[in-house]
Amino acid sequence: MKTNYFLITFATVKKILYIFLAIIIASCSGDSFEQEQETSSVLLVEGSWLLEFQLSENNVVPVNFNLIKIDSSYHVEFSNAAEKILAKDVSVSGNKITIHDPIFKTWFEGKIVNSTTIEGKWFKDGKDYEIPFTAKHGETSRFKKPDNLTKQNVNITGKWEVDFSKNNPNDQYKAIGQFEQVDDYVTGTFMTETGDYRYLEGNMYNNNLYLSCYDGSHLFLFKATLVNEKLTGVFWSGTHWEEPWVATRNENFELTNPDSLTYLKEGFDKLAFTFPNTDGEEVSLTDEKYKGKVVIVNIMGPWCPNCKDETAYLSGLYDDNKEKGLEIIALSFDKSEEFEASKQNILKIKTFFDAKYDFLIAGKANKIAAAKSLPMLNHVMSYPTTIFIDRNGNIRKIRTGFYGPGTGAYYTRYTEEINNLIAKLLAEEVEN
Repeated sequence: MKTNYFLITFATVKKILYIFLAIIIASCSGDSFEQEQETSSVLLVEGSWLLEFQLSENNVVPVNFNLIKIDSSYHVEFSNAAEKILAKDVSVSGNKITIHDPIFKTWFEGKIVNSTTIEGKWFKDGKDYEIPFTAKHGETSRFKKPDNLTKQNVNITGKWEVDFSKNNPNDQYKAIGQFEQVDDYVTGTFMTETGDYRYLEGNMYNNNLYLSCYDGSHLFLFKATLVNEKLTGVFWSGTHWEEPWVATRNENFELTNPDSLTYLKEGFDKLAFTFPNTDGEEVSLTDEKYKGKVVIVNIMGPWCPNCKDETAYLSGLYDDNKEKGLEIIALSFDKSEEFEASKQNILKIKTFFDAKYDFLIAGKANKIAAAKSLPMLNHVMSYPTTIFIDRNGNIRKIRTGFYGPGTGAYYTRYTEEINNLIAKLLAEEVEN
């Protein structure tokens, strides 16, 4: 009996030992841990975050965003001064996060290091263009305040005459710098003859200016030093463009009138084109739908932030005046030459702004190619360019560029001018 008892006990212990070893092996292999990581996501801390794009070893583009948790999903709201960009297409799986812009073909792919830190890359158009980033919760100031603040009385509020690439005739252009500063906090923008740099936000520390912007499509960084009432600095657009700029105060400085830059060439008196709509149907300005109507033709692109601003304005203008006889045709020039890709890109814009007017696929986003497709124009200098046509088919105004809401009073003045022009054209009769 003793022998049998020993044998049974030994067998039981042996079985327990096998189970114990199996648990240890499974634990060491990490299989159960990995499975758990795959199914459960890291819980990110809601609230204010600071995202920094690493342009180079010495340059980062800082941007604030707010992380919002709704049920089991996240939303990310980027901010540039008064502008808010809400990205709802956010996916989190394990320690991976992906954020897609609601309009442009750009996105973030990040690794969640912990609940308050994300590291990864931002991609534009495709994975050939990428910029690394780090995002941290709890930081609010875009540009870190230096320890030695010695010139807090320096204030750049006002209007400045700006020269970009002043010493390079091929790249040189003028601009208006419009800034507002409260303490060390600065907002503003630069307006050129072809548009504006949208909402810029940053700081003035001592006599050094720092401004940045992320608008979904572009990364802008401006740095400058104020010496003897002159700002001297550098402008970066992503990793692909860098140029110097200088500015002096000048409340009276104005740019060339944007209404004078694009015009009908001699020998032409009408605008004419035929392009496919998003259904592939050919559309011409001479179609019955547009006869006797006031027509706005908007030369634009789905990759263009200034075009986004104008689409937002035109969508409301159309809703208010469609029943009175207004039609709008957007000619979309895309970076893709494939019809289906161009269609999806422009439908994204059309849907986002609930724009109920016509969008046509006009071709490749190249100013020379665009000018060839519209040979009656002297050139296509800028996206957007907007053409205003009366009920009799006569061009009454061509506007190069667009001053968006980030330009403040310039935007208000321009939209009021266009509202008045459209009211005037709609009140006119069709000639027999």
